[in-house]
Amino acid sequence: MKRTIALVLTLCLILSVAALAGCGKKPTIVNANSNVDSNVDSNVVSGADTDATQAAPVASIGALPLTSFTASAGGYDLTFEPIDLGGLFGGESTHDFTGDYADGKYYLSDKGSKKTYVYAIDGTSATQEAAHDDGVGFEKITVNHAGDILLSQGIFEAYELLDDGTFTELPFRHDLECSKLEDFAVITWVNADPTVIHDGVEGEWVFKNINDDENRVGKLSMVFDCEIAGERVLIGGTYMEDGEDNYRIGVFDYDGNELAMTDPDDSAGYSALNETENGIISANVGTIYLHDSDCKPLGRIDDLKTKAGFDSNTVSTFWVQDFAVGSDGEVYMLVYVSKTDETKEALLYKVTGF
Repeated sequence: MKRTIALVLTLCLILSVAALAGCGKKPTIVNANSNVDSNVDSNVVSGADTDATQAAPVASIGALPLTSFTASAGGYDLTFEPIDLGGLFGGESTHDFTGDYADGKYYLSDKGSKKTYVYAIDGTSATQEAAHDDGVGFEKITVNHAGDILLSQGIFEAYELLDDGTFTELPFRHDLECSKLEDFAVITWVNADPTVIHDGVEGEWVFKNINDDENRVGKLSMVFDCEIAGERVLIGGTYMEDGEDNYRIGVFDYDGNELAMTDPDDSAGYSALNETENGIISANVGTIYLHDSDCKPLGRIDDLKTKAGFDSNTVSTFWVQDFAVGSDGEVYMLVYVSKTDETKEALLYKVTGF
């Protein structure tokens, strides 16, 4: 994939955010009147023009009916079980929903409606504990080793969600991904040099001048996604090798040493990424790719929209947005859905078997 193509895709993907516990927070609290509301309006508002001179409103579809389904790839049988979020409607684009899971809770942010939600997860049941008006709109959410909830606007500043429902600005910019094991994080942004946070202090990492062909240090030339799985850092992006930029998934330790990387001509997903004990799971819109821990391909699952029970009469876009891994190896798959009545919905699935 040439960098020009990657840039177009990246601009569509505008990445994530968040920050570390004890990271030198600014004292100013923003959005001090944050709304904490346990009741979310699940009514669907039609996107059609209500002016009498315009076409008649599109019939409302309402909350989508959710069903379990199974799919096989690479010798694994994956089971997808829906977790009912109560009809979350919002979002303006395919990149408005972002989520993370930690210690029995799922944290979800909707940039379009400028809300951040907290759910208690029990198997395949979700109970909403809070709905915070963040007033900013975040593109990435991550939970660190101390259980702090950290969010980012993308290119702008990151924030922490405090216990009282307010958000405090952090001294970091761009997309921040935290380790759940220790005080470590990686900050990335499209064509900016990745940095790391150790013990609350931001510093350089191993990749430098990634947007400069003449002075680049390391293969990385553009970042689409960064996830920390245990002691491994996964970066989906373009890597320069033999004069060619190709989209690949690279795996590194905290010091930046390369542990594994997909082959240049091997298909891998760029819209969601994470790793279980059995290997790497990634997604490209509605297709899932499985790789082993050495980045060797295992198989793929195509057309998730159909497998989930939807067709073009109800769903126009079924876009896998995030993977988060639970303590038992289960994967929480967040999906952005655009429906034919012009409304949006966030769907969450518990995925087991890989």
